[in-house]
Amino acid sequence: MLRKHFFKAFALFVVTFALASANFAQGTTSRITGTVTDSSGAVVAGANVSLKRDGTGTAITTQTNDNGNYTFDLIQAGNYEVKVEKQGFKTSISKGNSAYVNLPSTVNFVLEVGDVSATVSVEGSAEIVQTATSGN
Repeated sequence: MLRKHFFKAFALFVVTFALASANFAQGTTSRITGTVTDSSGAVVAGANVSLKRDGTGTAITTQTNDNGNYTFDLIQAGNYEVKVEKQGFKTSISKGNSAYVNLPSTVNFVLEVGDVSATVSVEGSAEIVQTATSGN
C-alpha cells in the first residue's frame, strides 16, 4: 500500500516538474539568425559575424557554417547591429535590427567583392520570423 502511494506521489512530482519546466522554457530571450552569400548567390562559409546590442560596447562573435548560416541564440531582447567580415569582401553592417522575446529575427547578407576595409552599411534589415504556437 505504501509503495502504491509512493509511486502516485512520484508521478505527480514528475508531471508537476515537467509543466514547470515548460513554463520556464518560454523564456525572456530571442535569436538572430541569417545566411551570408556573395553577389552570385553562393554561400560564404567561414565569415566572421559579430553582434552588438545598441547602447553597449561589447560584441559577441561567431562564424558562418559550411552552408553560410550563422546563429546568435539566447540573446536579450533589444536592437542590434550585425557585422559580417570575410577576406576578399567588403565589410557589411546592418544596424537597427530588433529582437523580441520568443520572436526570432533573420538578417541575411549579400557580400560585395572588395577590400575588407571598405564598408557597406544597411539600416534595419531584420526580418521577424513568426513561429506557430500550439494550444490555441
